[in-house]
Amino acid sequence: MAKSQLIKDIATNSISIEEALQRLLLITSELDNSDISKWILSELNGYKFDETIPEYRKNISHNLIYSGINGRFQVTNQPLPIHCFSEKIRERFGDITVKESVEIIENIVEKGGNARLDLTSLAFDVYENTGIQCFEIYQQYSKASFVRILSNIKSKLILFLLDLEKQFGNLDNLDIEKSTLTLDKKEAVSSNFSDFFYDGKVANNGC
Repeated sequence: MAKSQLIKDIATNSISIEEALQRLLLITSELDNSDISKWILSELNGYKFDETIPEYRKNISHNLIYSGINGRFQVTNQPLPIHCFSEKIRERFGDITVKESVEIIENIVEKGGNARLDLTSLAFDVYENTGIQCFEIYQQYSKASFVRILSNIKSKLILFLLDLEKQFGNLDNLDIEKSTLTLDKKEAVSSNFSDFFYDGKVANNGC
C-alpha cells in the first residue's frame, strides 16, 4: 500500500494533475533524467510543434461545425462534412492531437472551458469546393477525449510514483536523498519511466 500522501492525494483527486506534476518535477530533480523532466515540462507547459506527442493525446474525437449561408438558407452551428474541404485540407483532420497544457485540459473538463479550435480561416476553401459561405467554422472536440487524457496521465503518475516510492521510500518531502541514488536505481527508474509513459520506446538519456 502507498505510504506517500502525494500518491493518495492523486488517487483521491484531492489535488489537480497540474499540482501533482509540479511536485513530481521537484521529486525527480536529483535524478538528472532529461526524458522525465521533458515529459513533465511538456505536460505543464504544452507540447511544442516539433515535439513527440504521447499516444494518449492522439486520435481525439471531433466534429466540424459551421454557421453561414447554404444555398438560400442561413444556418447556425450545423455539422460540416469533411468532403466540403479540398483533399489537401482534409489531410489535416486525419490525426487530431492535443498539445495544450494539462492546466487547460483540466479547465475544459472541470469548468466547462472552450474545447474547440477556430477554423474560420478555411472558409475560402469550403466556398471554392461547395459554394457554401461560412461565417464561422470550428472544430469541436469531444469532452470525453479530454477526460481520457487526464485519466491516462493520472494512472501513469500513480504507477511512476509507486515505483519511485519503492526505490527511494516516502516521497512527502518532495526530495530524493542523494545517499540513496545508486546507479542501479537510476537505471531502473529510467527504464520503468519509459515503460509507463512511452511503452518502452524512448531511449534512456538521463544517466
